Amino acid sequence: MTIAKKIFDEYRIWLISLLAFIIVPFIKPAFISANNIEGILMSMVTYGVIALGLAMTLITGEINISIGAVMAFSSVAFAEAMKTLPIGIAMMIALAGAALFGLIDGYFVAYKKLPAFMVSVAVMVSVRGIALAVSGEAPVGITSELIERLGEMSLGPVPVLFLFLLFCVFVLEIFLKRTQTGRNMYAVGGAPEVAAAYGLNVEKYKCLSLTFCSFMAGVGGILLAIRMCSGSPSVGEDAMPSVLPMIVIGGTSISGGKGGMIKTLSGILLMNLIFNIMSMFNIYVNIQNLIKGGILLVIVVADKYIENKDKKI
Repeated sequence: MTIAKKIFDEYRIWLISLLAFIIVPFIKPAFISANNIEGILMSMVTYGVIALGLAMTLITGEINISIGAVMAFSSVAFAEAMKTLPIGIAMMIALAGAALFGLIDGYFVAYKKLPAFMVSVAVMVSVRGIALAVSGEAPVGITSELIERLGEMSLGPVPVLFLFLLFCVFVLEIFLKRTQTGRNMYAVGGAPEVAAAYGLNVEKYKCLSLTFCSFMAGVGGILLAIRMCSGSPSVGEDAMPSVLPMIVIGGTSISGGKGGMIKTLSGILLMNLIFNIMSMFNIYVNIQNLIKGGILLVIVVADKYIENKDKKI
């Protein structure tokens, strides 16, 4: 394998994103305007944080499709709590609720051996109902100067919320690659029977990853509430078809045992560039959803093909 091919295989998503920044401005010069670049960075934050949590779950060989509902719950719980409580306590309440839903999900999937898809569907429906009940089926406004400043704060052209996403990426990358717990998660996702034979508590790691995934969906909900100065029970309905392609394009396998946070960041960037370009070319929302679905189908089929090819090898 040549050096050029190795570099392309390792950094191809970053290179494709770079290519977009080179080519698209010739057609749409506004693509590289300061406002649009800031918009791209901000658009990466909410679903980007959620993608990191779901990537962790996929690495352990599980999936959690309730992320959008948990995000909605967290946003309205945070907004409601902000009416009477300090921001720190409001965040803790929203995140505790999100983590609890993930723990429930993880308990039934990991310890009771119920299908992850069915359990997360049940959690999704229940949590969305709770979000609607808490909010009275309407958006909950946040009247706080601190929240407004947080949503608009930036260091030069870079939003502070985007810097928080980068912080999460690097902390989680170190956790996965440099700690024993992180390495065990790869082992559990790649070969759970072998991991169990070596004495790893497979159930514990799967439960932990599902709880963490829900917790990060809660973080995403809070970040969205800060950006919008309101919480809404209807947000996150397109979370799964938007987030999953980011993760798989970044190199995390749906089958488990493979992936990373920096690579997930590359997928987050590329997918948000695609969404931004579609908007710049005034592609109808329904067509955008069709394209999202097509991308998701292609990457799922490709992931399964690669998995079967690896098994033959």
